[in-house]
Amino acid sequence: MKKYLKSLFLVALAACVTACEIDELKTDGPGAEQEEVGYLKIGDVSVNLDTENASTESKPQATTRAVTEAATSYWVMVSEKTAGTVVWQGTYADAAQQQLSLAPGTYVVSARQTQDGVVDGAKVDAPYYAGQSEDVVIRSKETSTATVTCKLANILTTVELSADLKASFKQYDATSERRLKTNVKVGTDAASNSYDFEASSTHESPKVYFRDEAGLNSTAGNTMTIVLSGDYYTGSVEDLTDGTVDESLWKEVKMTKTLTNVRAAQWRKISINISHPTTGNVQFEITVESYIYDEEITVDVMTLYETLDIEEAIPDDEEENPAAPSVSINGQEELTYTIDGSKYDADAEAWTSFLKLNVTPETGAAVKTLYAVVTSDNASLQTAFDELTATTKGRVELFPSNNLSEYCNVAADGQTLTVKSAGMDAFYRYAGTHTISIYATDDQNRTKHTDIVVTVNNSGSGATLPTVVWMKDGQDVIDEVHTLTADNASTFQCKVDMGSATGFTKLEVDIVSSVLTDEELAGIGLGSHIDLINPTAEQVNVLQGLGFLGEGVSTLKGEKSASFDISGFMGMLYAIFPASDYCYFNITVGDAAGETKKSLQFYVQL
Repeated sequence: MKKYLKSLFLVALAACVTACEIDELKTDGPGAEQEEVGYLKIGDVSVNLDTENASTESKPQATTRAVTEAATSYWVMVSEKTAGTVVWQGTYADAAQQQLSLAPGTYVVSARQTQDGVVDGAKVDAPYYAGQSEDVVIRSKETSTATVTCKLANILTTVELSADLKASFKQYDATSERRLKTNVKVGTDAASNSYDFEASSTHESPKVYFRDEAGLNSTAGNTMTIVLSGDYYTGSVEDLTDGTVDESLWKEVKMTKTLTNVRAAQWRKISINISHPTTGNVQFEITVESYIYDEEITVDVMTLYETLDIEEAIPDDEEENPAAPSVSINGQEELTYTIDGSKYDADAEAWTSFLKLNVTPETGAAVKTLYAVVTSDNASLQTAFDELTATTKGRVELFPSNNLSEYCNVAADGQTLTVKSAGMDAFYRYAGTHTISIYATDDQNRTKHTDIVVTVNNSGSGATLPTVVWMKDGQDVIDEVHTLTADNASTFQCKVDMGSATGFTKLEVDIVSSVLTDEELAGIGLGSHIDLINPTAEQVNVLQGLGFLGEGVSTLKGEKSASFDISGFMGMLYAIFPASDYCYFNITVGDAAGETKKSLQFYVQL
């Protein structure tokens, strides 16, 4: 009889609930018990330093690394991965004394050089280190470990001027604005992130660390501007050595070069030379070598990793070739595209317009490779892209391999890219301005990139995300943990309301419970995962009988509202649990605008 009651309850409760995938498992709610938590042990913080001089001719070698203990003032933080909430923070000294009790879930551990996280702009010998761990999974009653590898969080830059170049410029007092200098600036409006490199020799160049304006772990990269200026002698080179200088031939010159895709943990080694052709004008030559110079600090929660990987240097974008393949939107000059509700037919539940890119190589050439880098002012989209490309240095391959085949079609010759319905759906859920940088290389190894700017507006009529709420005493309490006891279970009230401006395209319920298992639910034709958009024929009758689906209704597809009142089943839920435990009903509701996820979270206290 008890087993029958249990099965009957499972159906009723699973059918009535409609909340989203759980974002976090809380142990601080009513009735939470210490034995349900997991543990995180914070251990050693170690520093690995490169001892190679940054201004030498060669690239730093991993073999020169030395290990030392980090300062006890390093700031350590533990955060929930989904919500981003910091659940613990403190100094390394504090962390070493802690064994944290955490609710089961996924976390990240981060560390940085100072508590405030402020990185100075354009400062000599001022490296700053920060980073975060891989995902740390905390399980009930278990102790987990994590390792944080902190990279150089600013951009190391040195400038080297050749002897010939220095000899061709007039030497002024160090305070003169007309003196020979190379001004380097990172960012477009970062006056504090600018530095004047004087006429130094190769081994005298200061090590200047620029602030990463794009932000640590960002795929956006920075713009670096290099301006060489001074008074250049336009007469014969011999005049400078035989003492016959004509003062009227000194001319003020300024040469500017812009580098893109400059990132933290790079060493941008700038070398400027001058050549004197036998005929024609003098030529200035600027070479920029990009090395990864990531002095690393390892924040090791348990053990020190002795083997550290050196990242591959990122190719310099200044080598772009205008003869490389060009990219356009539907063959038009304008490189902007807007995605909004006007491009979606709610009645047909389909997009009426799709983003299409044309890749055009020069005559006689063919497309060899394509990859994309996405930057966005929407933090959620940026995080999603960063996670997707975590192992590919911020790039997603499009041709000849297409790593976005679920969202985008690429023609066999690589000359057409068309975003699919799934891709339009994916974009539409992230309002904001997104820049898609397409890097195209032809079979003659000529490369350049094109920035496509996609603006998403999903805030208009019919474009808001679906809603999932549990209103109680005028407050939405769906994100709270609710305790069922012998005293309140039979009278406990729970009603969940869902809404969609365009109609549901997805409505799923996932049950997470040690009692309401697939085996128990199989007896009544259900499982721990219930799809209310596409239920099986056998499930429809059960769901209708429970009131999950209305009489004669076989799906909630296209419906714009739904409500489930499961108050009558709270007493049954309490009755079937043999011991105190948690039970979650995770609901995902989706429509044209995207998805909303919420979770009904119950603690059954016996």
